Amino acid sequence: MSSSGKRKGEEVRASDNDDESETHAPPKKVAKPADETEDIFICNLDKNRRVFVRNCNGRIWIAIRQFFVKDGITLPCNSKHGISLSLEQWNDLRNHEEDIDKALSDLSEV
Repeated sequence: MSSSGKRKGEEVRASDNDDESETHAPPKKVAKPADETEDIFICNLDKNRRVFVRNCNGRIWIAIRQFFVKDGITLPCNSKHGISLSLEQWNDLRNHEEDIDKALSDLSEV
């Protein structure tokens, strides 16, 4: 047994495959099409946060994203800097609007 732990037959076949790999180029990677995403800008929450309604692959999302400015260009932060709510989650949040407002007023009185 050789020091690499391979059998002699495997070593011979591996060297044969090396010759083939030199003559045949590996298949080229085909770029995947980008997700079909349509953003509708709604508003700025502050200097660095924006609200969008997004249609991504047929699903509707409400997205609150953080942005930063670099060299005069506004760029999105990475995906961890924001939240996307599905339409169902958004409706559930809206249904609790009164509860949220009450909790905010209770906390502001303290």
